[in-house]
Amino acid sequence: MKRKKNWLLLLVTVTISVLAVAIADPFNTPPVFLNPTDSHVIALSEQEFELNIEVEDIDNDVLKVQVYNLPDWCTFDPYLMQLYGHPERMDKGEYFITIKVDDGRVVRTKMLDLEVEYGHSAEQHLEEAMNRVWKEKLSNLIGASAAVISPEGELNTVTIGHGDAYRRETLSADHRYRIASVSKLVTATLIMKLVEEGHFSLDDHLQDHLQVPGLPNSAEITIRQLLSHTAGVVDHLNHPSFYRGNWKYRRWSESDIYRFAAVRRARFKPGESYAYSNTGYYLLGELAEKVTGKTLGEAYDHYIFTPAGLKNTLYDDFSHRRKRIEKLAENRRAYEYHQSAVGAAGAIISTPSDMARFGHALYTGQLVSEASLEEMKKDVGFEKGGDHYGLGMRMWDDYGIQHIGHTGSLMGYRSILMYLPEYEVTLAIATHHSHYRWYDLVNEVMVEMADYYR
Repeated sequence: MKRKKNWLLLLVTVTISVLAVAIADPFNTPPVFLNPTDSHVIALSEQEFELNIEVEDIDNDVLKVQVYNLPDWCTFDPYLMQLYGHPERMDKGEYFITIKVDDGRVVRTKMLDLEVEYGHSAEQHLEEAMNRVWKEKLSNLIGASAAVISPEGELNTVTIGHGDAYRRETLSADHRYRIASVSKLVTATLIMKLVEEGHFSLDDHLQDHLQVPGLPNSAEITIRQLLSHTAGVVDHLNHPSFYRGNWKYRRWSESDIYRFAAVRRARFKPGESYAYSNTGYYLLGELAEKVTGKTLGEAYDHYIFTPAGLKNTLYDDFSHRRKRIEKLAENRRAYEYHQSAVGAAGAIISTPSDMARFGHALYTGQLVSEASLEEMKKDVGFEKGGDHYGLGMRMWDDYGIQHIGHTGSLMGYRSILMYLPEYEVTLAIATHHSHYRWYDLVNEVMVEMADYYR
């Protein structure tokens, strides 16, 4: 696990060894280093650093002290016998320093292994990154919220901007968002839990457990293919024909979605290619309801929300313009259409804190077995000529940082959940403003936190 950074401390690790180089002289006592005595010295980054060098010579010889291999940010004052400087963030790293003291007959040497680490807290770095990109690139962004969980499970949150489209309410960490397709990772986790319980296997055919009348290739479509978007099922939420008539004011039943999928041709034969499909994930939600005998909201709560401690997360199959969601960060499209059209593909409401808690629980083995998690990480989508996509899981390698999770975009909301395996860090960011430079914020925060935890 990474070292915990609970305090604003910059660790300077000093490994000390002392060598005497001289011919034995019975009439001379070699000088002795008195400070530092500990192999670990604590300092603060982005603040003043001082380290006193104390040497004793009982013969009162005139001593010559020299220091070698000092980093650019550090200076040695031979009169005060002190190392001092002001390390900046870019000075993070290890420095190997040599100190020599000569009394004219004997030379004593002390080796210092100086390791510079960040002195600011994770929350400060998160706040700096959020505010920096907001001021420089997204000054008109309504608001955004971010959460980071350390390898040890410590949560830090930062918000910027306002919680409503009219900029009257200050945004807080407990404001909720439509996390959209980040819900797919939750749905995939639910399906893997049901596989582990023996309700079905990944390579079972959908029609063995759920009948979808008229669905093209229904006898061939497997649960694994639905999870990986390789089933060839139409995507109703991204199909222009879906948004006709009174779509802004109606509710959808499962029969409505089934019928829409049935009358559209398959995009390809199951397993032959990759094409993102919200409809496929809607069907997975129906499958979960069928085999558990629970509503989808109850299944999420039982298998995911409660075990992961998600107290501000819910499944939205009820809200509309006159029945609003408590503490939802709102934009002008917040209740544009009823989420019965979306289902398991993206109708979950959450906070970045809860999103991060879910990601941390998933990727640290608290929700599914290691074998299930490895199945989810297999890059099926790329193998089939599409996106880097596993079972409900996206995979990226941006700026040399590998990360896995999911994105979400719905009705002006944007969200992302990322887990950085090399750093064992979980990040979640959400906004209620579909800003065209959204990924500038995402990337800035990701790079900043990876740099902090490396």
